[in-house]
This record gives sequence, C-alpha cells and structure tokens, in this order.
Amino acid sequence: MATGIGRTGVMVLCMSLVACGSDPGGDATLPGEVEEPAIGEKVAAPVDGATAQAAGEPVAGDIEEEAAAILKRMTSAVASLEGFSVTLETGFDVTQPNGEKLEFGSRRSASISRPDKAHFRFQKRSGEAGELVFDGSDIWAFDREANAYASIPQPGDIDASIDFATTELGMPVPASDFFAADPSISLAEGVLAARDLGPSTIAGRPGRQVAMRKAGVDYQIWVADEGSLPIRIVITYIEEPGQPQFWAQFIEWDPQPVSQAGEFRFVPPEGSERIRFATYDSSAQMEEGVAQ
Repeated sequence: MATGIGRTGVMVLCMSLVACGSDPGGDATLPGEVEEPAIGEKVAAPVDGATAQAAGEPVAGDIEEEAAAILKRMTSAVASLEGFSVTLETGFDVTQPNGEKLEFGSRRSASISRPDKAHFRFQKRSGEAGELVFDGSDIWAFDREANAYASIPQPGDIDASIDFATTELGMPVPASDFFAADPSISLAEGVLAARDLGPSTIAGRPGRQVAMRKAGVDYQIWVADEGSLPIRIVITYIEEPGQPQFWAQFIEWDPQPVSQAGEFRFVPPEGSERIRFATYDSSAQMEEGVAQ
C-alpha cells in the first residue's frame, strides 16, 4: 500500500498483487503496470489462432486434461471455504530505465468470512505496514506509520468490495482471485495453453506444478497434493521490458472459519487521525514506478 498524506488530510492508498507506489527505500510499481492484473486478467491484446500458429505460439485448445483437472481441484477447494485465513510472502521485479531489475516485496495476510467480510494486513520489506477491512457495509484502510485511517460506505459481498476498491479507490487487493466467490472465473479466462509439469515440492509441501499461458503472460502454479490449496504462484510478463516477474508463496493456510471476536470490525487505534480517500491518479502512480 502506497500512502501519501498532505496538508488537507487526504490519503492515497494502494494495496495490490504487487505493492504500488514507491519511496526512497521502499516498493515501486512495474512501469506500465500501475494496477497489477489479477491472476486471470489479460494484459495484452488477444492473438487469433492463425497468427499464433504461424509464430509457434500456443493456441486455445492446447490445454492438457490433467492440468485442467488440477486447477479445477484447486479453485474448487478455495471456493468451498466459507471462512479461512492465509499468510503470503510476495515479491516482484521492477525494471529500471537502464534495464536493471530490482526486487521488492512484502509479507501479507488475509482473513476471509464469506460472503462479505475480509481483513487484509501487510508489511513491506521497508517496514511500511497497513490494513484493509471489508465489514459488510464499509471499507476501511489504515496506515500504521502515519496512524491515519479512511473509510467509505460499501455494502455488498467480497467480490463487489474488491471491485469497488480497485476501480473506485485505486486499491487492487493482493491475490484477489483467491478471495473471490468463484476463483475459477478469472483463472480460466483467456487461457491459451496449460500443462502439468508433474510432482514438485515447495518448502517441504508436495504438490503438482502447472504452467499456463495467456496473451502476454506466463503463469506457474503449485497446488498441494493434500487439500488442493495453492502453494505458490509465479507470473512472468513476457511482453514487458526485462520480462519482470511477480511471485507469491502461500506460507500457511488455515481452512477454518475465523473465530476471533472483532476480526472484521475496524477499531481506530488510540490517537489515530481520520482522513478521506484521495482521488486515484493513475498517471501519478505510473511516474512513481521507477525506483529513486
């Protein structure tokens, strides 16, 4: 979450699949990727089958049955959870004008109670930290360093709140596809090819590795043998300069409903300042996408 607070008490916040905004010692966005696409979102224009075949690229239909079955088990497993919590470690590349690639990242967590409640927390490697809460009637965002928070009415389910936060507030939610009511919708959209790469163990957790390709984007997803929940994702932007990557490691899943009282009710910390959300300016965020 990139945050700026001016004299008028305005907060600019952005929580995304990759963190956005930059500071002298912190995170930065991918140039040209101000709002990091969700896992199923197309980045480039579609390629017709004849053009793809001529270029030796995969075409729609190059999808292995076993790969599709693994991904279906994963999305079904996530969708079946009425409530859960998960901790992620994320990292992403930022390609600089001179071609150098720098990696930034954060530790993130999410508590979900379907259909309409969620609590996201993050801490960047630079130390900046914050929270985003959907309580079923409002969206709340908190910047720990500034001890400031903002809220705005937003009734509706988690999908609607994620869409509102992304489109209206400029705050894409980290790994939002896994928190949607049906993760398979965005994951399956625009897939040109998918194949099962076989058994693969990540951090001592055995699973299967699946590779997918969409227009302009390559995906690798590791799915646990036990429980079929995701272990790791890697996204490569093959048409971006330097082919930068985003990755997320799902460190710990708790597939049980969250029972802590007050987990989905934001209580302003003592001494914190209430301010308003600023209008999202994508051009300003894009300019900030180069590390200083």
